[in-house]
Amino acid sequence: MIERLTSFGFGQPWWLLLLALVPLAAWLRGVRGEVETVPYSALRLVRELGMAPRRGPGTWIKHLGLVALAFSVIAMARPRLDVGESPDARNGVDIVFCVDVSGSMDARDFPTKTGMVSKRDAYIMAINDMVDKRPNDRFGMIGFAADTYILSPLTIDGDWIKEVLKDIKLQAWTAIGEGILSSVDLLKQSEAKSRVIIVTSDGGNNYGISPLEAAEVAAKDNIRVYTVQFMSPRSVGIGNANSLMSRIASKTGGMYFQAASLESIVSIYREIDRLERSKFEQKQSRMYEELFPWVVLGAFLTVLGGWIGGNTIWSRVP
Repeated sequence: MIERLTSFGFGQPWWLLLLALVPLAAWLRGVRGEVETVPYSALRLVRELGMAPRRGPGTWIKHLGLVALAFSVIAMARPRLDVGESPDARNGVDIVFCVDVSGSMDARDFPTKTGMVSKRDAYIMAINDMVDKRPNDRFGMIGFAADTYILSPLTIDGDWIKEVLKDIKLQAWTAIGEGILSSVDLLKQSEAKSRVIIVTSDGGNNYGISPLEAAEVAAKDNIRVYTVQFMSPRSVGIGNANSLMSRIASKTGGMYFQAASLESIVSIYREIDRLERSKFEQKQSRMYEELFPWVVLGAFLTVLGGWIGGNTIWSRVP
């Protein structure tokens, strides 16, 4: 509640200067006095006709017009709540996570500081970390084994990406090339200034189209491919330049990384995040929840209530 109050503001606050008319109108009404319901030449003619008037609804109903005026001025000032930034899809980054969902991802042989986790759990943690750090970019997800699966279309909903990751089902075989092609298809309709695929696998392609051919397709569409290869700690640094995953990245202007622990893959994803942030300044606009319709409704109900009351239970009888 407090956060919503701190985000409250006005789109055109200069209209609030007109609120000075409200006390002015009240003062003028007091100077001029009330309009008589029925004129009499002398008060003594009506002095004994009834009881002395008591203060009640009828005494303040005359002020409802001033309340409605205040509501109208506030509505013109456009009260609103700031609900965050709206990314411009043409200036943002669209990222597709192209993840290995083959059976080898399920083995709990990936080291952490406290034990072992599966490679799948490791890339899930790294992806969640990146999604949290980029709330204004769109993410999609492709899973590849023998077949490819659109796990998520491009979306700005990071929570949805996290839910998808929880439900990944592992299959047989590893078709890295097919995964890259499906990721390219997901990005073809994107108007984002930067389009990126992050391939995460152990690099053991054994099915489908050549990953290098798929990388050439990505390069023709100006899509960068970053590759993250799972390695054992003893294999890190061996055959970097000639590995399949390295050549995929180099064909597309991306970068190749080796991950040998949970901490290293999280660090790699953060490095990719940093590289993509440095390529351009993202243009964003603010999103607001406009409140003026409710203020206009308040003005209308005030006038309506005054009119109904003035002509029924609070009417003035001569």
